[in-house]
Amino acid sequence: MRRHALRIHIALVLTLVLTARVSAGESPTMRAATAGVSPRFCAALKAVVDAAGKSFVPLRGRSRAGGEHVWEATKRLPGAVDCSVYGGRPPAYTCTLYAGDVEENAGGTYDRAVSALKDCLPAGWKTTEQNAGTHARTTTAAGGEGPQVRVVSRDASADAYLVELWVDAGAR
Repeated sequence: MRRHALRIHIALVLTLVLTARVSAGESPTMRAATAGVSPRFCAALKAVVDAAGKSFVPLRGRSRAGGEHVWEATKRLPGAVDCSVYGGRPPAYTCTLYAGDVEENAGGTYDRAVSALKDCLPAGWKTTEQNAGTHARTTTAAGGEGPQVRVVSRDASADAYLVELWVDAGAR
């Protein structure tokens, strides 16, 4: 019996060592996928962040009805419901990642987006998180003077929740 337990213990230790080696060498895309985010998320986010230097002009689609200097985005983040480009100062890009009435779904979407954000952005970017009340959280990532990325979760009304990802072009 003791010999059997020792074999199981050795097998478990080997499994943990091999798993740690594999996860340490995973790409950001694979870490995001493991966290429950589409493997295409990192590439899409990089394309949006890169477009920030051009005020998101390459991502402008059709003009939004009733909106001044607001366009449909031609690049959508995987899993996003709706994406827009704003031409203000600074220009911005936004996607709605969740809009619904289930708090747990909003919380899970926010957590996955923040995890992906941390895994997908270049080295040197720093993230900060703010909690403003029971149902309002914002994680911001920035790498210096350039664009800034925010994941925002908030109550849209008494029983509706909204999670958005924003990329601000930065001061020009």
